[in-house]
Amino acid sequence: MKLKNILFGNDWISPFLKKNRSGFILSIFLGTITISMAGLLMFSSGYVISKSATKPENILMIYVPVLFVRIFGIGRPVMHYVERLTSHNWILKITSLLRKKLYLRLEKTAVTLADRYRLGDLLGVLNEDIGNLQDLFLRTLFPVLIAGSLSVALIIAGGFLSLWFAFGLAIFLGFLIVILPLISLKFTVKLDEELKIYRNQLFSHLTDDILGLQDWVLSGRKEDFLTTYRGSELSARKIQAKLLAFGRRRNLFLQVVYGALVIYLMIWSSGILKLGDAPNYIAAVSLAAFPLFDAFSPLSDAVVETNRYGDSINRLNALPDQDEEIRSEEITRTDLVINNLQFYFEENKKIFNDFDLEVKKGEHIAILGRSGVGKSTLASLIRGDLIPQKGEITFSGVEPSKAKNVEEKIGVINQSPYLFATTVRSNLTLAKLDATDEEIWEALELVGLLKMVESLPQKLLTPVDEAGERFSGGERQRLALARVLLSDVDVVILDEPTVSLDPITENQLLTLFFERLRDKSIIFITHHLLGVHQMDRVLFLENGSIKFDGKPAVLLESNPTFKQLYQLDLGNE
Repeated sequence: MKLKNILFGNDWISPFLKKNRSGFILSIFLGTITISMAGLLMFSSGYVISKSATKPENILMIYVPVLFVRIFGIGRPVMHYVERLTSHNWILKITSLLRKKLYLRLEKTAVTLADRYRLGDLLGVLNEDIGNLQDLFLRTLFPVLIAGSLSVALIIAGGFLSLWFAFGLAIFLGFLIVILPLISLKFTVKLDEELKIYRNQLFSHLTDDILGLQDWVLSGRKEDFLTTYRGSELSARKIQAKLLAFGRRRNLFLQVVYGALVIYLMIWSSGILKLGDAPNYIAAVSLAAFPLFDAFSPLSDAVVETNRYGDSINRLNALPDQDEEIRSEEITRTDLVINNLQFYFEENKKIFNDFDLEVKKGEHIAILGRSGVGKSTLASLIRGDLIPQKGEITFSGVEPSKAKNVEEKIGVINQSPYLFATTVRSNLTLAKLDATDEEIWEALELVGLLKMVESLPQKLLTPVDEAGERFSGGERQRLALARVLLSDVDVVILDEPTVSLDPITENQLLTLFFERLRDKSIIFITHHLLGVHQMDRVLFLENGSIKFDGKPAVLLESNPTFKQLYQLDLGNE
């Protein structure tokens, strides 16, 4: 991918450059001034050394040059600090905007990402690609543009002294800025591509393997896992060693070119500067070339890395939801209406076809059906995580996919509520950021966890293990309920929340759920009938539509299918 396309052929770079160009231009200007001050410092120092060696008649003869040495000696680190402060502040602001843009794209299609991306690939996008865009500015654009602006200034300044001098300087600088970076790109692009593929594969495979590490250990294949990983790592390191070897040879050649540039400056200045005080400028002109090494030496690496940036932009552009629709509406009332719903992941396999459903505010319904019939898909549609191909889902006229307050109105407790590797308090306040300790303790008491949390070493500040492994399944479900109670949502979707629990714990939790959520709308998705007698209605899904819908007691008396399911669930033939 060419640098022009990287900068202007996407919506990840050019929009941010246009909106924040003043900070970008200021960073380039400050970088150029920093290198210029370094050159002027060496120029002044060279003159002072030469002038002092000729034993001037009076110390005042070198007072002004010494003053310039002090000015540029202090000015260079100050300008360098200001330049770094400005450029890094700018790039951190841009990176923040890039991450926000990325998360907005991922958030609206979070449910379907698992079908489109492996977890390792997705983590690679989040971790590496945004970092590459940050490096694009810091390691490519800034060095290239600073070196370019500095070269133009040097050639123009040299032209005032001699056109032949400016021409010779242009040849050296052209070789450093254009020819050597292009040669580096030609010789390293293939190796860099192979290394990038290896790294992406390692990241993806290692993520998957770590998630299944317990299976590797239980199957007695830990050594196979380590051998496979070490082999891939060794291959990547061999390629990296070749790149490093080429880099060392290139840097050696670069230093030879700089040596030739210094010799050229010495020959030119000794041939031109002969009379009066002029010979003292020979060392000054020659020494002024040394700081240029800091400006031009990173260019070859910067150009080589553009290929990696191009791939990152391609992956980011391939993410779903290009339009980034902003949610602007608000759900005020929570009467659910579904009309003529059609939804499918594959066009020839419809999950719902002309599906209709109404749920009044405060109503409790249970949704039954065989595995794969679409119960959890319906929950995602109701939450606005999925968008139907046809029909509408609204809460009093507002589509959940367009509502900015959907998280404040609809809560979910599923089979495996996730707990993050932070404190108990932080896990609970995800639902309400400004929740007080009193509110948290009250929620914990309502779900029966007050004594358990009080017994923890640091109580609410006790760290939770990754994914909440220190808690049992029932305790994690209770913590999930506490989060819902803190959020004070109006609609709660219970998506088979007790499927992996033992019967006693399952019965206790369902009783607790229905008791604590009795004043809210409940959509209870389940594959068996424990607890459905506490619902206002029971629905059975089949072939994309509702096979029956009614009160549990009435269905038990009048519906043979429901009666048979109920008996099977009790273990009766």
